[in-house]
Amino acid sequence: MLKDIVGVRLKGANFENASDIFLLNSCNGNGKKLKSSKGTLLYGRNGAGKSTLAKAIKKAKGDVQESIEDAEFLDINNSRVMLTDEEKSHIFVFDEEYVDKNIKFRESGLNTIIMLGHQAELVEQIELAQKELKKSKTDYEEQEAVVKEHEKIDCEKSPKYYIKKMRFALQGDECWAGKDKLIKGNRQNTSVRDDTYKKFVSLSTSKTRDQLILEFDETLKELRRAQQGDAVISTKVPVLNMKYNEKEIIKLLRKKIEKPELSERECYLLELVQSGKTLELNNMINVFSNEKISMCPTCMQPVSEKYKHNLVQSIQKVLNREVEEHQADLGAFLMEEVKIDFSPFFKVTDRTELCMKLLSQINTAIKTNNLIIQRKIDNPYTPCEQNIHCISNLLVQLREQMVILEVERKDYNKKITATKPIIDRLTKINDLIAHFDIQESYLQYLVCEVQLKKDREKLFEKQQIYINAKQHLDKLEAKQKNVKVALSIINSNLSYIFFSNERFKIDYRDDNYILLSNGKPVQPSQISQGERNIIGLCYFFASILKNQEELKAYTKEYLLLIDDPVSSFDIENKTGIMSFLRYQLGKFLLGNEDTRAIIMTHDLLTYYDAEKIFKELIEANKTKYGYKSTYQCYELKNQTLINFPYNGRQEYTELIKIIYEFALGNAVEYELIIGNIMRQVLEAFSTFEYKKGIDEVSTDQNILNVLPEEIYKKYFENLMYRLILNNGSHRLNQTKSMSDMNFFSVISTSEKRRTAKEILCFIYLLNQRHLLSHLESCTDVELNLSKWCNEIKSRAGA
Repeated sequence: MLKDIVGVRLKGANFENASDIFLLNSCNGNGKKLKSSKGTLLYGRNGAGKSTLAKAIKKAKGDVQESIEDAEFLDINNSRVMLTDEEKSHIFVFDEEYVDKNIKFRESGLNTIIMLGHQAELVEQIELAQKELKKSKTDYEEQEAVVKEHEKIDCEKSPKYYIKKMRFALQGDECWAGKDKLIKGNRQNTSVRDDTYKKFVSLSTSKTRDQLILEFDETLKELRRAQQGDAVISTKVPVLNMKYNEKEIIKLLRKKIEKPELSERECYLLELVQSGKTLELNNMINVFSNEKISMCPTCMQPVSEKYKHNLVQSIQKVLNREVEEHQADLGAFLMEEVKIDFSPFFKVTDRTELCMKLLSQINTAIKTNNLIIQRKIDNPYTPCEQNIHCISNLLVQLREQMVILEVERKDYNKKITATKPIIDRLTKINDLIAHFDIQESYLQYLVCEVQLKKDREKLFEKQQIYINAKQHLDKLEAKQKNVKVALSIINSNLSYIFFSNERFKIDYRDDNYILLSNGKPVQPSQISQGERNIIGLCYFFASILKNQEELKAYTKEYLLLIDDPVSSFDIENKTGIMSFLRYQLGKFLLGNEDTRAIIMTHDLLTYYDAEKIFKELIEANKTKYGYKSTYQCYELKNQTLINFPYNGRQEYTELIKIIYEFALGNAVEYELIIGNIMRQVLEAFSTFEYKKGIDEVSTDQNILNVLPEEIYKKYFENLMYRLILNNGSHRLNQTKSMSDMNFFSVISTSEKRRTAKEILCFIYLLNQRHLLSHLESCTDVELNLSKWCNEIKSRAGA
């Protein structure tokens, strides 16, 4: 509830550390909680953190505020106040950010404001529709709560609760998941999902659970005895049929072929043969046997048929038939390397490595022997005495090992194949045990699932009733919405503030809102910041009533925060603004006994006027609701709330006494507001004595002539002018009325005390009896006043 809020905990911007600011603390000085706190009046100089407080309240209600890290509402026990979305929507904050966001001027006018109007013919229908909506919403929410409760995993009426129980019954080392891990040889228990139970619910057996447990343990032992691998090897070990005849090779290498008697050219050709160029000679035979060849392809010289014939005969003589046959016999023993893939058999036995080693030795020997044989082929006439590697024995060894490896592969596969039936049997037993473990929870799950289905069907029916009721109400309320209602309210508020129906007015033309001043359109550049602030304040209160019937809107509970309602740029309209604020706050604060308001300001005059508003509304609240409520007055200083040192306006005599005591160096508690007190005294004196404002008194020669000496006349005329200049304002009307003396907050204490003395001397010199009568209870008044007057003469003479 909004009425539970007494403060805000915030961190960010001015508040570097988390701070608890109890703006609406409803306890009195004795710590006793009062019936109600209607609001708070907060004074703070610029930069004290008022804007940060406003942003923190917006943050706490759910608005985005980047400069605020954290914010939450607090109750009287310093606990967090939890609000519904509806309650949050009844918290409204007016500040500079609100004006910037909502009041934008352009050539076409203001943003559209839509307001719920009052249409008498729809009131009864809407009231009836609201009752139907409220009832259907209550029914829907109650049924929704039932469904949500039955969907919670920790509710015994929820199907999820029994799914959780079934999962728990299947998980764990001693349950289905752990047993399945043992069967499959996994590292972790098998995963159990929400739907895993479905695998077991339809199973049946004549055995008891205890019997199945014993059977599982015995079958698991059987699996461990049989299990030695994890996959069948389908690749067979190849059969090695290769043979190698070292004796025949050695015989060919040792064979000597006699050289024929050769001519000089034939000797040259023989040298080519012996140097390994037999192939080139064979190519020459093929070339020069061709009848079409008439030119040597090497030297490109012409060759005769006789030359070609003689050359061919010479080559054939060197390369006789015996040599060709010998070379062919040797070539038959040139072998390629043996290629066998043993990788599929590594997990069978270590024999695979031995096979690969033998294979490597065989291929190395083949390479070496091939080189020796090739050299004999290239030089057939010279016997080769070089030894060759023995390959046949290696082939025998490899063949034997491969035969054994194939046997071992088959044995391995037999063992693997034998474990599958055991695993299947174990899996079936484990599933049956799981069936017993979840059976009771599954039956309860079915009962809850049926009930939840009925609850959901009932919820859907109530939801449709609620949706239809809301749509019906929306249609009725849409008919009630009327833009002109919003315009009339805002224009009425503007007239209230400016005391004129024509000063500012918003008109609706051609689908745009046009701002008029004295009946004429106004350009955005012609609107002052103060006037923009006033329009924003009017829109603020109108927007609270948005889409609501005005007469009923005020009866709802609200929390309103208004930061600096009077712009520093628009002091001349202060009276109208404060009157408007009193009017609006009266509607809200008296419309609902729990509605509260917070007003923050940096302007002391606004502070005093706002305090008067609160006083009046507190009395009105007592009359209406029959009990005494209260409000708080604070100053925000150093990120802390302190009681404001001046509560309410004092009588004229008391104000003069305060100035006198302050001039003496006492009454230090009034330093913050001494400027305002002096202004009030000056205004009261000038009005009572001369019926003039203080600006006129300081310039009226007839009045200044009353001063006893000419030196006083010039000094006080200059003093009043100096006070006006130090105000820092650039508005003529504001200057004339001296309506702001906040400059006193930035001058030194000694300057404040000197000014207090001079103002008292000014009144004393104009009317001694007047001032002395109001200070008759004070000591040494005439002595001090005479002393101060002489000090003025000394300063003026200097």
